[in-house]
Amino acid sequence: MVLMISVLVVNLVTTFITDRIIHSKIGINPFKFTAIAMVSLVFILVPSFRYMSSKIEVMVARVLLSGTNSLGKTIGLLFSFVLVFGILFLIYLHHWFNINILDIINPSDNH
Repeated sequence: MVLMISVLVVNLVTTFITDRIIHSKIGINPFKFTAIAMVSLVFILVPSFRYMSSKIEVMVARVLLSGTNSLGKTIGLLFSFVLVFGILFLIYLHHWFNINILDIINPSDNH
């Protein structure tokens, strides 16, 4: 569970960094920009992935353990996992498909 959530969080953070770099096009030839962006991403993402992955694993383990301490070992672990996974699901849903769950739950605010 810790590894699965850690991978999803690290991917989300690195995707955010990648999107910022890619969308900062500054009128350079697309071929040059692509080469520069690829090299930049490697130099930014490799160290940040190494750093973040261990930190996120510790954070996720703490969150899962806090749920275990609050609600009992099995139920607390499952509840914490479902909660964190659900939040990540909503973030990915919004990022990939621009779907905001609050708009679906309360459609009257849109019109």
